[in-house]
Amino acid sequence: MKRWACGLVVLTVCGVLSQTEGPAGAQGSRTPTVKEVMERLHKGANSPLTTIRADLQADLPDWPEVQKAAKDFVTLGAALGKNNPPKGDRQSWARLTAQYLENAKALDAAAQRRDQKAALVAHSRLNESCKGCHSAHRPN
Repeated sequence: MKRWACGLVVLTVCGVLSQTEGPAGAQGSRTPTVKEVMERLHKGANSPLTTIRADLQADLPDWPEVQKAAKDFVTLGAALGKNNPPKGDRQSWARLTAQYLENAKALDAAAQRRDQKAALVAHSRLNESCKGCHSAHRPN
């Protein structure tokens, strides 16, 4: 019984340490690349950008889902500006990523208030920001 209890303690300690110091912890402190941010938020039919649009166009949006996705936009949107631009000048990159983050924060605030109209406007602005940034900074 003593041996079993000691084994359980060791496994628990190892589990806690792996959560705080292991690869997941190290990755959590790493700034995601531009590609990772774009893939996570914009790529595919099930991306947060697409699902938020569908939710906000419904009569009764799934607010918990919209709020979760909006927070992802703020968190990952903040990471964009921490990266160097893949192409183009740094000042333009700083301005465009700051604008993206501002739109993401507006979406998050509207989602927290459950303000469907304001969330749709913020989502639209976020979606419209793609072309300008891609034209200036997306590699060919």
